Amino acid sequence: MHGNCQGREDARREGECGAVALLSTTAFILRVDALSEKDVALTLLTRDGGVVRAALRGGRRRFRRGALLELLTEVSVTLFQKEGSDLARADGLELVRSAFDLASRAETAMLLPYVAESLSTFLPEAETAPEAYRLVRHVLDALEAGAPPDLTTRYFEAWLLRLAGLLPGGTECAGCGRDLSSGGARFDPELPGLVGNECAPSGAVPVAGAALRLLADVRRSRLDDLARREVGDAPSLRALEGLLREVRRRFLGHELKSYRFLETLSGGS
Repeated sequence: MHGNCQGREDARREGECGAVALLSTTAFILRVDALSEKDVALTLLTRDGGVVRAALRGGRRRFRRGALLELLTEVSVTLFQKEGSDLARADGLELVRSAFDLASRAETAMLLPYVAESLSTFLPEAETAPEAYRLVRHVLDALEAGAPPDLTTRYFEAWLLRLAGLLPGGTECAGCGRDLSSGGARFDPELPGLVGNECAPSGAVPVAGAALRLLADVRRSRLDDLARREVGDAPSLRALEGLLREVRRRFLGHELKSYRFLETLSGGS
């Protein structure tokens, strides 16, 4: 046994001298990709380390058994990193909370891949993201308690885009400072931010007042509270969806692959 492996029981057990423990944490599973006949690569949103990609030995066997490797299942895991390796190594994966029930419901099954893809797209790797982790747990809890999927989707999108710095925090004009919640707002993707008609450059996207009012509700209330108060009628949800879709597409230059499945929730675009 090499001396530099002393005191590293997990690395010693698997014969991986030089593997350094990054962290032991909980994580949401965002993606599962095959690496070999037995192994998979996991994309994880960790509580303490943000988005991390890690290899899981024997993971394809666990994947076939279901439950543990369902998208957005919450697990506990220890991550190790070898110098020069693109992938960390996941060890000691244990179930904390399953997303199987939500994945089994027709009204929420298509939302889980969209949430997972959105997180892996808009959150940079290896940057702590505690607000995003709390957002996911809150959204899943609210869905399990019966929050409407269409309202949940808009709530998740609005907060994720704000955390990514793509959506402004208020309804004031970025040019003159006046409140735009009563109407006359446009979205300027170059800022990014909201501007009034008189301050808007060419190409700024009109934003419906209904979208801004619902967005204000989303920013100041928890999802479970919004669901309890039945906030968000169909026209308001469609208006907010249009704004958030425009923000997302302007930034990415394309649409997320999983977005088309949300037509069953919102009626499509």
